[in-house]
Amino acid sequence: MTAASSTAGGVGSAPSSAAGGLGGAVLALIGITCAVCVANNYYSQPLLIDIARDLGMPRSLSGLVPTITQIGIAAGMMFLLPLGDRIDNRRIVVTLLMVQSLAMTTMAATTDRALFMVACLIAGLCGIVTYLLPAYATRLVPAERRGAVTGTLATGILTGIMLGRSIAGIAGYEVGWRAVYAVAALVTFMMAAAIKRSMPRTPGLRDERYAVLLGSLWTLVRENRLLRRTTLMQAMAFGGFNALWVGLTLHLQQPPFDLDTRAIGTLALVAVTSAMAAPVLGRLADRMPMERAVRMSFVIAALGWIALLFLPHSYFGIIAGMVLVGISAIGTDVTLRTALYGLSPDIRMRLNAVYSAGTFIGGGILSFVTPVIWTHFGWGAVAMMGLGASVLPIVIPGGKTDGR
Repeated sequence: MTAASSTAGGVGSAPSSAAGGLGGAVLALIGITCAVCVANNYYSQPLLIDIARDLGMPRSLSGLVPTITQIGIAAGMMFLLPLGDRIDNRRIVVTLLMVQSLAMTTMAATTDRALFMVACLIAGLCGIVTYLLPAYATRLVPAERRGAVTGTLATGILTGIMLGRSIAGIAGYEVGWRAVYAVAALVTFMMAAAIKRSMPRTPGLRDERYAVLLGSLWTLVRENRLLRRTTLMQAMAFGGFNALWVGLTLHLQQPPFDLDTRAIGTLALVAVTSAMAAPVLGRLADRMPMERAVRMSFVIAALGWIALLFLPHSYFGIIAGMVLVGISAIGTDVTLRTALYGLSPDIRMRLNAVYSAGTFIGGGILSFVTPVIWTHFGWGAVAMMGLGASVLPIVIPGGKTDGR
């Protein structure tokens, strides 16, 4: 028995073998799990003001809640995700979902601001499930389906983000933000049980010590140009995406909109339509050169931010910005992940760790600064920042992206 098979087999027999690939039902379950897990980390955005008020935080510091969560995700990417190349991914996923459920139960119950932030950090740390599962799934499908599967799972992820915001806004208004987290904790627990029964074993695991896995991350960053470039571009794209939603939560509660969290959640449902573009963008990522596809995505984001900048008090401008920035976020991530997943499968989780950590560092920074910029300089400055994050990757020369 090889080390890899021993490691995988140590978890117990899975319902289907890795050799059999991923069936449609299992792929759908993985997509739903991605949606549930990622939504857990975005419920706070439409509820920022309510949470801050309840915990005694000034409005200008309300961005700390999503920022702490993003920091937790980035830390999980760096220190936990590499284990996906060594330990059966089903064991990792089930454990993290259970811990995330407990963290969210704590968030729903506590009145202590420090404990709430610690629970946010832990929930974010466990949020790597959403980014472990797509890399896991691409191990079990042929290379020619890699982009399509990545796009399908991106649909689940983006739907989770968009619907998570909408559900949180609507339900938070009706029953309070604590009830949102309590129900989410229960749903997460249920997904852990479903995944434990259905997820196939992980193929191609490596018998390497944890310290060696962590040490290899810096080697990958130093030696792989494609990894460095994709990570930087995705940090900008995801930073702009977070700036949009944190900023809109504040902007739409002011005149002339004066929307409450229920209305903001309802409006955010429109943005769910952007998730429908993910499968199409996934197929394009299988056929189109990376640089061309990514530049197209950033141009779409720039157009969205231009609408938000010049039509700040128009529902047309707000909706156009939400949809265009959402489509861009999907296109950028699907294209860059497809390019990375085309490299060696046995280092896929570590590539994913670096890429995703950079993603959430970018998202965390812009989540924190957006309320500060909005408080002191207004919506126009937030829109200019988002536009800058979209334009910079377009004007920076691409160079080679062959993985060296």
